[in-house]
Amino acid sequence: MSAQDSTSDIVRLRSGHRYALDPWTRRVLQRAEEIRLATDGLFDCAACDYSLDGIAKGFAVDRAVECLQDAGIAAGVVNAGGDLRVFGDAPQEIYVRLPQDPAQLVRLGALRDAAVATSGCVGLVDPSAGRHRSRSAGATIIAGDCMTADALTKPCMLEPASADKLAARFGARALAL
Repeated sequence: MSAQDSTSDIVRLRSGHRYALDPWTRRVLQRAEEIRLATDGLFDCAACDYSLDGIAKGFAVDRAVECLQDAGIAAGVVNAGGDLRVFGDAPQEIYVRLPQDPAQLVRLGALRDAAVATSGCVGLVDPSAGRHRSRSAGATIIAGDCMTADALTKPCMLEPASADKLAARFGARALAL
């Protein structure tokens, strides 16, 4: 899913070739489309030239959890710096950094079988306007999977007044930071 690799799915998509995509890329694009539709286009990878930066790290966290579970690991935490997922029966205390003040931690509480993604507004593009904008300094989403949490941070920063409603469409919770 790299935009830098000349043989990647993203490079093929950008040149108009939609064939022979890796199943993982298809899975990410399918979820991105579901989120685009549910957020009235506030999250749109196609409008950003198929950049998957706003969803791929969450997918990677979910894949890491799947691999650990397939290997027989019953519980754990996968943290990819701003995107994390806890799995198993034991609750884990979760803290996030404030995007505008990374030295400050905010306690989210004890979570289990949940994903958390936090994003700041640096470089956030509004797909409907085609320009950088944000109405919020950052957002944290708590969801069932990290790919969804990661993607939802962007529309929730663009429309913080609708963040709760947008997140709820996916069984998630939004926290404005």
